[in-house]
Amino acid sequence: MISKITLENFSAFENISLDCSSQINVIVGENSSGKTQVLKAAYLLGKASELKSQGKSDSQISAQIKSSFLGMFKPRSRRLGGVVNRNAPQNSRIAIDDAYGLTNEIKIENNKSTETLNILNDSFDAEAGVFIPTKEVLTLLPALESEIVDEKQLRALFDETVVDLCLALLKKELLDEKELLNQDQRLGGVLKLLCKNIKGQYRYRGNDHYFVAGDYQQYRDNSNEFWFKPIPDSELSTMMTAEGYRKIGMIQQLILNGAINNSSKSPLYWDEPESNLNPKLMKMIVKSLLEISRNGKQVFVATHDYALLKWFDLLANKDEKHGDSIRYHLLKKDPDSQKILYEHSDDYSVISKSCISDTYAEIYDADVERALAI
Repeated sequence: MISKITLENFSAFENISLDCSSQINVIVGENSSGKTQVLKAAYLLGKASELKSQGKSDSQISAQIKSSFLGMFKPRSRRLGGVVNRNAPQNSRIAIDDAYGLTNEIKIENNKSTETLNILNDSFDAEAGVFIPTKEVLTLLPALESEIVDEKQLRALFDETVVDLCLALLKKELLDEKELLNQDQRLGGVLKLLCKNIKGQYRYRGNDHYFVAGDYQQYRDNSNEFWFKPIPDSELSTMMTAEGYRKIGMIQQLILNGAINNSSKSPLYWDEPESNLNPKLMKMIVKSLLEISRNGKQVFVATHDYALLKWFDLLANKDEKHGDSIRYHLLKKDPDSQKILYEHSDDYSVISKSCISDTYAEIYDADVERALAI
């Protein structure tokens, strides 16, 4: 579980520390405020911890993390120094802390002649988790799986998070769906909710990736057990379905193959869930993320969508003892210095006074003015 994310002289940031909720963290900000960089930094540090727990040597970890770092952030000229804040000293640091005060950090030392990446790990017990970028990747899987496009080519075309997600979708064996539905009420409930909203399920059978219409139904002899009932002859190529539905299909697959589970060691990062989604689906997405977090998974979401934010506020259980723990992290640029400023709150009404809500208020005011012919 990540308790803090720190970025010093990194990208657009001079020095910020995000105190994280153990359940849901919503990072809010306009374009170019650094939301994605925060998610990627935490994800990369989780990768380093996972490699350490696998018994990799320091040199192996350093080489692999440097490659991941360059592939994830793709700095200019593929130089580590490209991520160092231009208004800061030559060194940069990113770190995550856990609930026990253990720290995992990466330091970048950069000057005109040399640049080094150093990893300091306090035996941090964490896994990389799952990172869902803004782009859906289901349409990439057939080419990658059939080796028409190899992993190296994919890394040249996309950043590391896209490649990692493709591999996460392809490499894991499917769990027993009936067992998951009937023994894990939260994740099983998420599967049923997703299926209900897109009226079917995405499937992966060898190189055949497709959507099939259907729904989850109860067994007649046992009303507490469910199974997926497909509609005959309803199969569609993944490419022929809407991109927003394909994003939901990724969540279905990640639950069914165990990548999204109830482990508190492996966070779920989702960059702009609202991208390419019909606003009608926002409520379902937030319900799903809340259920996933209630099952023990720490969730990080980056967004600039008012509807998504408001649904978190409306759907959260606000009971003082047993309610949901949601922290809103606001990143914004100082209009004069252009520095990235940070504030956080567990109260949506405090953090909602941002550029996002201001824009919606401006639209409302303009609509009223037109109606009144002011």
